[in-house]
Amino acid sequence: MGAFQQFLTEKQIASDTLLRLSRQLEAQAETDRTLKRKRSDKRRNKDTQGKSYTELSLAKPKSGRGVSGQQLHAALADQPLPRRVRGKLVRAINAVLSKKGSGAVDPKALFGEVAVRSGPAKKSAS
Repeated sequence: MGAFQQFLTEKQIASDTLLRLSRQLEAQAETDRTLKRKRSDKRRNKDTQGKSYTELSLAKPKSGRGVSGQQLHAALADQPLPRRVRGKLVRAINAVLSKKGSGAVDPKALFGEVAVRSGPAKKSAS
């Protein structure tokens, strides 16, 4: 039994609860759609192309995608996961724990020594 699965059984958190809560937390609201549109307009507008998103006070919108069942099963099997998936799992677990009146947990306590899955190497500019 891996560290993640052991934590879930110890805190009595069901996997279907995690999937549902992650979907709810990551769902896009109208403000996220507006942010997406404003960021797109910023990239198209010649005047604002040189400015950063923080300079224009455009926050990053939510992804709109919760954790999938396949990603949750990989976490339960202690397989390496990308940082974004780990972050979504941590947010969902912290939401469950806050409802139960418990404190937030850090990713190291959840995943133990399982490595982060990295993507393909970036091409160097020649």
